[in-house]
Amino acid sequence: MRDCVFAIAGSTYREAVRDRVLWVVFVFAAGLVLFSRVLGWLSVEDDLKMLQDFSLSGLNMLGLSLAMLVGAFSLAREVERRTATTILTRDISRGEFILGKYLGLVGVFWSCLIAGFVVMMTWQILWGGGFAVKALAALLGLLCESLLLGAVALFFGALTNAILAAVGTVVFYLMAHSLEALYELTIYGDEVRGAWFYKMAYKVLPNLEDVNFINATASELPVRWDHLGMGALGVLCWSIVFLLGASALFRRREL
Repeated sequence: MRDCVFAIAGSTYREAVRDRVLWVVFVFAAGLVLFSRVLGWLSVEDDLKMLQDFSLSGLNMLGLSLAMLVGAFSLAREVERRTATTILTRDISRGEFILGKYLGLVGVFWSCLIAGFVVMMTWQILWGGGFAVKALAALLGLLCESLLLGAVALFFGALTNAILAAVGTVVFYLMAHSLEALYELTIYGDEVRGAWFYKMAYKVLPNLEDVNFINATASELPVRWDHLGMGALGVLCWSIVFLLGASALFRRREL
């Protein structure tokens, strides 16, 4: 991998960190983590479990918000400012440009998610809870999910304008988290309308529930690390597919 790719990644990371939208999203997510203690007081269940469940769900929304507001707008911003045209006049291909943008965005996503996780665990320890090893499975799942969402955001960003790219990223997120639930409906056979479509979609499309361990972390369910590993491998493969698609679309795009 050439140095120019890492240079673009670093530039993307620094630009995103300076963006006020990033800090607004992160502060909102941190607020959800802190507010989770209030819900713990109101809950009839274990307040620490409620804190953990609500906080991890907040981090999940943080990952989606970053992909939607930062990832989907990143490529469009480069094109509108004509900085992409200037960069591509140098010895760098469009595929390398996309890869550099992707690595920079993943760096931003991971930094925010890890920082949010640290806030969550610190908050939990302060209120009498210990460090939950199972929570690491949920964090790793969120990091894997951000890999795919970042690639999807760039794919839609190379295909259309920023607004539609953001909408497309949200639609993909909802679809990829719903596939498993829709597939479970097919146990009723032909009585479920469109059962054949749910079965086909489950086998063909990416399933983000494979790396979703939030419920297992906040409950007494065991964490299957082998399932997490297989899910992470599937997410990585799909991320490569969407990155290749983004590169192909960007090569054909007029700047």
